[in-house]
Amino acid sequence: MPYKPAFPGIIPGDETPLGVIEDQTRFPTLHTPNNDVEVGLRFRPPVARWIGIHLESFYSSTEYRFTWRGDTLEIHDGGPWGDADGSPPRVVGPGDDGRYEIRDLWYALAPAAVGELYQRHPDAVATLGRDDFPAPVPHMVAYLTDHPGAPSSLRRTIETVLSTPTAEPGR
Repeated sequence: MPYKPAFPGIIPGDETPLGVIEDQTRFPTLHTPNNDVEVGLRFRPPVARWIGIHLESFYSSTEYRFTWRGDTLEIHDGGPWGDADGSPPRVVGPGDDGRYEIRDLWYALAPAAVGELYQRHPDAVATLGRDDFPAPVPHMVAYLTDHPGAPSSLRRTIETVLSTPTAEPGR
């Protein structure tokens, strides 16, 4: 059972994740445990949407909310529709390659952990590799809820978030 869902992205060459997840059943040992340095990870639009669906469902939409306005992503975190300190949402537009850079506390997966993830959830990993607009398909709901920290209500919350109409980027 993975620690939490993993999402495919590109780490800029000048940044280093805080740690590597070797064993998906527990949190990785950090190089510097007190270092909460955000890393920019670049995602294709459908993966950015899946991340938003996971965060809104896991932490609640009062802590995280991803709002799409055309091809611009607004990330609200920390309070009801804005950061707890009153600051505006993070606004992320597509880069030259169409990817969205989301800065957070990201960890890399070791090759063996990637293989285990693919064996456990092959359809979900394949979905994350395509440009499909997120939909309430069973293999993705299973993927997002298959970890020890998942509350019992997470499946229902994900299905609710996925059933809420939202526009595709650029439409």
